This record gives sequence, structure tokens and C-alpha cells, in this order.
Amino acid sequence: MKGAPSYRVEHGAAGIWLALPGFGAPHRFGTKGFLSKTNRTIDGTPVVTANQVHKDGILIVDADRRDWGTLQAEASAADADALATAGAGGWIGVTTADCLPLLVHDPDRRVVAAVHAGWRGALMGIATTTMDRLTTRFGSRSNRLEAAIGPHIGVCCFEVGRAVLDLLEARFPGWQRWVERLSEGKGYFNLRAFIREQLAERGVEADRIHAVDLCTRCEADLFSSYRREGRSPQGMLSAVRVP
Repeated sequence: MKGAPSYRVEHGAAGIWLALPGFGAPHRFGTKGFLSKTNRTIDGTPVVTANQVHKDGILIVDADRRDWGTLQAEASAADADALATAGAGGWIGVTTADCLPLLVHDPDRRVVAAVHAGWRGALMGIATTTMDRLTTRFGSRSNRLEAAIGPHIGVCCFEVGRAVLDLLEARFPGWQRWVERLSEGKGYFNLRAFIREQLAERGVEADRIHAVDLCTRCEADLFSSYRREGRSPQGMLSAVRVP
């Protein structure tokens, strides 16, 4: 029998979202009905997002400024797939539609980060780069960080070809451990296992990594999916703020 889910489902005026009880910062993994593209505010505060380009750039949201509306206007012009802030009261977020949303919390330094990790950004090291930036910019200690992995395309559905497999083989010894049903130049990539291992390599402890075990492509009622919907999916917003 399958155990109780690791996440809880919450409802509000903005829609339906998921949360992980073990993760210490206020956060929301949105479903496809959560918020809208024209009204991205939580409790009256804008969710600061950047222009995601599937690379490894990180935007630091200035902790000394409290005008989150102005910060959003500036951030929307920045090419970055991760954001980090120590600014209390405001939300930062990323949009996904099969890619992996990763939220990070440092309970000691009171810092949070939001990361958009598709296969391109993941292989470029967006997760480890974010961990390194939290260490150098805010003085975070990796073994004290908490990580929350949100809904994304599962290994059940994430078929990839030589474009991904060749990069894995060239950059990561033992890359086969993240690929299932490998044959004839195709395989199924376990993006969550890949990100988990990268976090562990940076010192994040296993019991401080939490995850929603749901596939965005499989769960059509809940989630938007690039693989299922085509090139213009609705997308979903995941957000976190400093407690």
C-alpha cells in the first residue's frame, strides 16, 4: 500500500498549491490554476521572477530594498534561472511546466532561493551554482540548508535523446545511474535523482531534502506540462519567502 503523500494540498483565493511540511520557509508549489500571468501577488506582495533562459545565471534580489513592485520590474529584464534574497516580506519564484522547481532555505542566515532547473540548466550546474552563491554571498553552510523539490516531469515520462545523453556522458562519469530504459540512443532521465545528488555533493543532508513525488506530465488535472500541451503551456509558479 502506498504511504501518505509527503506534501499537503492547500486552497485559497489564488487557486490550489502544494506545500511540503518538512520545509521551514513559507512556500507554494502552484498548480496550473494558481495565480495568473497578470496578477502574480501573494498576500498583496508581488512575486519577483526573472526572465528564465535555461542557463545557470543567478539574480540576487536586494535585501535592503522593500519596494517589491519595483524589484519585479527590474528582475523581469534580467536573464536568470535562479533568484536568492535575504529580504523579509517578499516572495521570489520561478515558473515551470515539466522543469524542476527547487526552493532553498537557510534557517540560520534567513535566506531563501528559488531555482528553475530544466535539463539544460541542470547539466550546467544551476543547483550547485546556487548553493555556492548562498555560501559566498550570504555565508550559508551547506549542511544547514533545506531544499524542497516541487512537481516536475518524472523519469516515467522524461524520454531524452542524444542531445542530453551525449552531454551526460561527456561531463558526468557514471551517468547511467540517472538514465533508465537506455536503448538505441534514447533513455529516460531521472532529473530529480540528478538534482538530489548535486545537492548532496555540496553538503546538503539527505533528511533536509524534501520532494513532491508527482509527475507533471502524468497528472493532467493538476499540472501544466510542456511535453503534454506543446510549445505554449500555461506554466506554474513556485514561490518562497524569508520566514
